[in-house]
This record gives sequence, structure tokens and C-alpha cells, in this order.
Amino acid sequence: MTMSNVSSNDGVRPGIAFARLAALAVGITGLLAALGYWPTRTNAGPGGPLGMLLGLGAALVAALAGLVPALLALKHGPRERLNGLLAGMAVRFVLMLGMLLAVLLSGWADRVVTALWAVVGYVVLLAVDTVGLSRLNQRLARACP
Repeated sequence: MTMSNVSSNDGVRPGIAFARLAALAVGITGLLAALGYWPTRTNAGPGGPLGMLLGLGAALVAALAGLVPALLALKHGPRERLNGLLAGMAVRFVLMLGMLLAVLLSGWADRVVTALWAVVGYVVLLAVDTVGLSRLNQRLARACP
């Protein structure tokens, strides 16, 4: 077995994988917003949904940005794919902290609501992306024995 066989992506195209995972992330974020609208409005008042949307939006942008390094590493071998996954997690974390800090300091919305929904969105989208990326990685591992 040559090295090129081990490192090929065997039909997994990063652009299509990104589109699928991004569509799933957007759908899950929309579902979270729909499920959380009334409880947030009831408990936090009329300004609560804005904080919810800002928190979920920050989590979504961070999640989408974190997918890029992980998916670009798909065309490489297992070690590079792992490095891509770790780089994606770092990008997601740093970007999330920066955006959340900017939104919280801006005073645009209730800070507690914004932070709460940012954390909920971050954790849920991290789980969704973990499942999606691990399935892609398993598919690549089966294709390259």
C-alpha cells in the first residue's frame, strides 16, 4: 500500500461536507431558537429574544468557522485529520469567546440571556459537529485500511 492510498479522501469532498454540516447546524440553531423563543420572552421580557438570537448567532458563526480547518484536513492522512479537528476546536473556542465578549460588552441585549443561549448553542452545535465529523472520519478510515 502506498502513502497516496492512505492519504486520499476517497470521494469525501470538503465543500459538500461543509454544506451538509452547515445546513444541519443552521437547522439545529433555528430549532433551538424556535423552542426557546417563548420561554425566553416569558422569563426575560421583550428584550430576551434578542439576547437569545445574539447568543445563538455567535455559536453558529463559531461552529461554521470551526468546521473549515477540520474539513480542509480531510484530504490528508489520519494524523493531519486529527490536527485539523483540533485546530477547528481552537478556532471555534477563540472565535466564540471573542464574539461573546464583544456582544456582552456592547450592552445590546440582556447579558445573562445572551451568555446562556451562547453556551447552549455552543454545546449543542459542538455535539452535532462531533457526530458529523466522526462519521466522516469513520468513512475515511474504512476506505483506507
